[in-house]
Amino acid sequence: MPTATPPDVDTLDLDTRHASALTRRALAWLVTLLLLVATSAVLMVLFLRAEEVHEADRRRTADTQWLDQTMRFHLRRLEADLGVLALQAQGSRQPPDAAALGGPWWQSPGRVAFHGWIPAATAAGDALPARTHTPDGVDDLVAMLETTRGLQRAAYAGPLPTAEPGQPPWLWLAVPRFEQGLFVGDYVAAVAIDRLLADTLPDWFLQDHRVALADDGAMPSEDTFVAPINLPGAQLRLQVQSLGDQAPLAPRAFFAVALVCLAGMLLALARLWRDTARRQRTEARLQTQLALRNAMERSVPLGLRAWDRDGRLIQVNQAFGRMVGWPPQELLRRAADGSGPLPHWPAEQGDEFECMRQSASDPDAQQVGREWQLQHRDGHRIEVLAHGAPLLLASGEVAGWIGSVLDITERRRTERLAARQQAQLEASGRLVAVGEVASTLAHELNQPLGALSSFATGLLNRLRDQRIGYDEIVPVVERIERMAEKSGRVIQRVNAFARRQEMSPQPMALAPFVSRVASDADLPEGVQLVLDLPPGDGPRVPADAMLLEHALRNLIVNAGQWAPLGTATSGLPAPCVRVELVTDAGQVGLRVSDTGPGVPADQAATVFDAFSSHRPGGMGMGLAICRSIAEAHHGRIELSRSPDLLGAQFTLWLPLTP
Repeated sequence: MPTATPPDVDTLDLDTRHASALTRRALAWLVTLLLLVATSAVLMVLFLRAEEVHEADRRRTADTQWLDQTMRFHLRRLEADLGVLALQAQGSRQPPDAAALGGPWWQSPGRVAFHGWIPAATAAGDALPARTHTPDGVDDLVAMLETTRGLQRAAYAGPLPTAEPGQPPWLWLAVPRFEQGLFVGDYVAAVAIDRLLADTLPDWFLQDHRVALADDGAMPSEDTFVAPINLPGAQLRLQVQSLGDQAPLAPRAFFAVALVCLAGMLLALARLWRDTARRQRTEARLQTQLALRNAMERSVPLGLRAWDRDGRLIQVNQAFGRMVGWPPQELLRRAADGSGPLPHWPAEQGDEFECMRQSASDPDAQQVGREWQLQHRDGHRIEVLAHGAPLLLASGEVAGWIGSVLDITERRRTERLAARQQAQLEASGRLVAVGEVASTLAHELNQPLGALSSFATGLLNRLRDQRIGYDEIVPVVERIERMAEKSGRVIQRVNAFARRQEMSPQPMALAPFVSRVASDADLPEGVQLVLDLPPGDGPRVPADAMLLEHALRNLIVNAGQWAPLGTATSGLPAPCVRVELVTDAGQVGLRVSDTGPGVPADQAATVFDAFSSHRPGGMGMGLAICRSIAEAHHGRIELSRSPDLLGAQFTLWLPLTP
């Protein structure tokens, strides 16, 4: 089966400086056409908007004229009816029968809110009922009547509010009556504005418009305009609001068709522009990637190499050549010759390409990398951190492999130096701890050595005086022997610890151990010892028996010295020291509590420091050595206040497993 030709990663030279003049002219035409399309769309929008505004103004003007003519027509009919009623009312004491007229104003009750005859000699305020007007409207009514008398024609007033709250304003109309040139009187009528609009405007108009009396400050808006109705003596201003979209359909339909055509043209131009621009971007991107790859190879300190699918080395950057001391051209020449392993790769590490490919196939190795060694041209070894990755084509096919190496020789040398310095630092810390141990043990050994001296002196004096028998000598000598052996063991352990010898922890049952150490502790007279231990052997921990015994005895003796000092204030009957075992999450604690005054809060932070003693005559090393012994066993020591004994409570925690 023939194999596909691997990509040539050595050369990638694209030149876009000689692009054809046809492509440049096509791009120029595309830009021009896009500008024309955009300009056409903007002009069409402006034209449609201007047409809609013009049509809206024309429609408003027509509606205003229609309203004026309609209102005037109905009011003229009312004027004629009032003239007839004035003729009937002249000289008659009975009010005329308006219903007999049969006109549209009188067919339904309430269309005319008020009507009546006002003789010439009667004032308007006296002739009109009080409910029909307010005191502020009397002047307007008087002016209306004077206008009818002076001009000898009908006159209007209002709209004027009525004296009844919640009622709409009324439009007043007065028709004069003259007899042989002499003014006889006026026939007056009032019409409620809302009833006037409801009865005079047809339903087909009210379906598309909402008409109401306009306020004094009413201003026209996009869907609202004010229609003035000019009447003799009064001006009726109506606010008309258009309901629904009344924009003309023809301009919008034309605009929609033109917009679809422009959109199609724009889409075609956009696709052409995209195809042309995509080709140029691809060429520019490839050229940029080539420049970027070359710049990265020159700038990064990583050594980079590339292999084809057959494992032949086809690319080496300058950083790798400097790292191994061989020119990249020389390495590529040797790889092409196939004369054997390349000089930079130690033969004991296996095949270089196979190692790199296995590393690239391992997800963990891709993230962390693998450490290899390279052979420099001058013979010394270089420690490197290597990463590898497959060179994938767009189809997912592996066309080759890429490997990078980072020189970590200096880092490893620094880490080894730091490890040695850490070991020296730990040794210095152990020497400091030995100093603490030595200071404390000097204090602890003072008692057994003094006892040894006292026993020896007493035994010697009784032997000289011949006041002791053989049976009495043996127990004294045995006790002297035990104390001497104990002192020797303490000194041997300090010597082993100072020589950085590891402790030899042995599994130890804590319950009998704590019972024995606590019972042997030398407590002051009157101090009670309470043991709270589990039955049997209790928990078992790996520990150094001698060091742990020393720490526990120190805590018990220290508690016994402080216990009598807090009994008076705590209210307890007698000083007490309690020793118990507690467990918690994989660890066991040796807890020592007392009835003393406890440790003040300001001294809790320094109570474990060396040479920090708050007891008269103390050396300040007891608790410091207890902490060192706890840490040597990978444990810790804690200080708190006993909730029942009210004194200090020390807990030495030890892990159950080493």
